[in-house]
Amino acid sequence: MIAIRDRSTARIETHSSSTAELFELLKAGNLHWDRSVSNIFFQARHLAASAVSENAETSLVVSALLFRPCQILASGSLQAGDWTSDTLHETGTYDWLVKNFGQEVAETIRLQPYAKRFLATVIPKYYRLLSTCDQRHILSEGGFMTASERMTFGKNRCQHHAMKIASWIDRGVDRCLEIPEMDFFIPFVEQTLVS
Repeated sequence: MIAIRDRSTARIETHSSSTAELFELLKAGNLHWDRSVSNIFFQARHLAASAVSENAETSLVVSALLFRPCQILASGSLQAGDWTSDTLHETGTYDWLVKNFGQEVAETIRLQPYAKRFLATVIPKYYRLLSTCDQRHILSEGGFMTASERMTFGKNRCQHHAMKIASWIDRGVDRCLEIPEMDFFIPFVEQTLVS
């Protein structure tokens, strides 16, 4: 059983959901009538396909797959919403990821905004090549990293995975990449589920 959190009220309530229900949410997201929701699940499949095309380990494939829709999945409802590294904790999504997929997947997803900040700090050209929207997002997430922040980020064992996902996001949609349907990724998810 997987704990699903309901964000429909101010107080977060924990519900129980089977892995079959999680898989149904993953599959239903692709077909959702709200284009913003279906786009999140398309991006999820695209990132995961990028991971598979580079023979990434299973935990990175799953991190890439869950990165965009993790809050939707944790809430148990197909409603899109913006999030930051802080909202992962505020909504209980980080705890849900750790409980159901382990520390490595959860930490890789949590580190994503920090990976962008790290890359923008250590590679000035990286920051200059980002869109104005992405540059603003980096600034809103804390801006360029201090030496102390860079050292802390560099010591995190999941930092390489987070930077890998950042690189796939920055590449945008690869029209040559075959993007499988969600069913293809279910075995990867099953392998990382914490018993």
